[in-house]
Amino acid sequence: MINLFLILAFLQSPAHAISSSHVTLYRPANVSASVAEGYLAVLEQLYSSYSTSLQIGTQGKIRVRLCRDKYDFADLTNADSIYSPMWKDGTLFIIARDDISEEGYRSKLAAGVVTGMLSSIRENGAPAWLIAAAAVYESGEYKGVDPPLLGTVKYFSDLEEKMESAQSEEDMSDLLYYLGNTGKFLDGEPGSLMKLLHEFDHFIPLDDAVRNVFHVTLSRLEGEWHEYLENLPGRR
Repeated sequence: MINLFLILAFLQSPAHAISSSHVTLYRPANVSASVAEGYLAVLEQLYSSYSTSLQIGTQGKIRVRLCRDKYDFADLTNADSIYSPMWKDGTLFIIARDDISEEGYRSKLAAGVVTGMLSSIRENGAPAWLIAAAAVYESGEYKGVDPPLLGTVKYFSDLEEKMESAQSEEDMSDLLYYLGNTGKFLDGEPGSLMKLLHEFDHFIPLDDAVRNVFHVTLSRLEGEWHEYLENLPGRR
């Protein structure tokens, strides 16, 4: 349910809506129609591409709110601009740019779109860390990120703790590194990540989903994942 803060924010910043097959996008008056149309086209293309490759969310639709700048973003989300694009109360908030062709930025948008597509399996038991790892891995947002200098993660639940505690650019970089490489690990046998995601087409405990796909216990997979992260090239 959309909270009162978000409702008031929308009332304070009237937005014009435009739609495509899988995206409804809202723009404030201070974001030009041409910029909004450019975003709509890119987001629709990303949605169509990833829903086809992952075979999830083909009939879905996401809601996107463009923000003029970091101040507009902060007013609407009560969060720092380092979190953009950011999902909040069923809406993907994005700080608008005149040029959206930069590859790294496209990856951020793609991760946001994939997260929205996969939100439907959250209620069937898919943990937040798995959805985030799939989104960062599939979008390639983690590529080129430097390994964290110190520390590691030992349990899958540690990823969610990092997701909740990230407060700086460095924290976000470390988080992307862990999430993306987690997705890569789970997709070690091509297609295995998608199979795991599809286990949550209906409600199922994570332990059972892991056993069905990887034929090991969750704790065994967790141990192998921890060892995989520890031995990645470039770890310092």
